[in-house]
Amino acid sequence: MEYSIKIEEKLSRVVTVKAKAIEEAIDLVEDMYRKEEIVLDYSDFHGDLTIEKKEDIFDSRKDFLINELIQYLIKDEEKHYEELQEPNDHIYLKLLELKEYI
Repeated sequence: MEYSIKIEEKLSRVVTVKAKAIEEAIDLVEDMYRKEEIVLDYSDFHGDLTIEKKEDIFDSRKDFLINELIQYLIKDEEKHYEELQEPNDHIYLKLLELKEYI
């Protein structure tokens, strides 16, 4: 029998930057993170660890079922999206967005 178990570690680091406003500071740090100038590693782990069975990850049965559908569709839709040269109105983008909500 197979079981799906989620392991989640939460890493965090405080980064200090000079900026004129908090919004600018956030943008600077996000940009640094995207460019991999900031890379969190084992030293940023502060003991926040969660291990749970897959069904417990979701707040409701509805979210669990939606996730199952997304996982079923997303690989094929991603391939189709790329084949069509990444159109702005493709269902793949909606699946990614929906995935963020659950």
